[in-house]
Parts: sequence; structure tokens; C-alpha cells
Amino acid sequence: MTIYNKTEINVHDLSKLREVDKNIQILDVRDDSERNHANIKGTIHIKLSEISTRYSELDKGKNVFVMCHTGTRSQAVVNWLKDQGYNHSVNVLGGIDAWAALIDRTIRRY
Repeated sequence: MTIYNKTEINVHDLSKLREVDKNIQILDVRDDSERNHANIKGTIHIKLSEISTRYSELDKGKNVFVMCHTGTRSQAVVNWLKDQGYNHSVNVLGGIDAWAALIDRTIRRY
């Protein structure tokens, strides 16, 4: 897969990329309680509170599409990951809420 070079992506474009490459890294930084309400299968779950100790689990050479509930925490994580050299980190605009509303309506919104 080629590198997505923008700093943000909408859920429609992310869904299209995921159809082409099932192994793209989508990082979910929400808490366990949020993830229990709604999640996308195949995503990597590293809570915001654990990102500083677990970020090395991510592949630095690939895009890291970061998602939270609506896109605020994920933007902070993208900025932090870029400081750690994860230059291909991308914020998912609207987060899981937008995904549930626009892509997969079987996911519960909260």
C-alpha cells in the first residue's frame, strides 16, 4: 500500500482504503468502556493513557490512522506520534461516531 500523505482523513476515504488493504493500521485510543460500546473489528487498541509506553507496537513505516470518539484525542495522539518519528500518522475526522453514522450503522453510537 502506498503512504497516505495528508494529516487528516474522513471516514469515507478511510473505508475505501480499508477495502483495498485489510491490514492498514487503525489505532483506537479510546478507553475500554468506550470500546466496549462500539468498535471496528481489526483495529489496534492502545488507550490514550498507555500510548506513551506502547507506541512501539505500531509499524513506523506504514500509516497509522488514529481514531477516538469524535477526533479530538486522536489529533493530540497524531501530534505526539509525529514527535516520536511516526511521520505517517493521520487523524480520522469525526472518529468512531462518524464511522457509526456514515459507514457502519450496526455500530452503536454513544
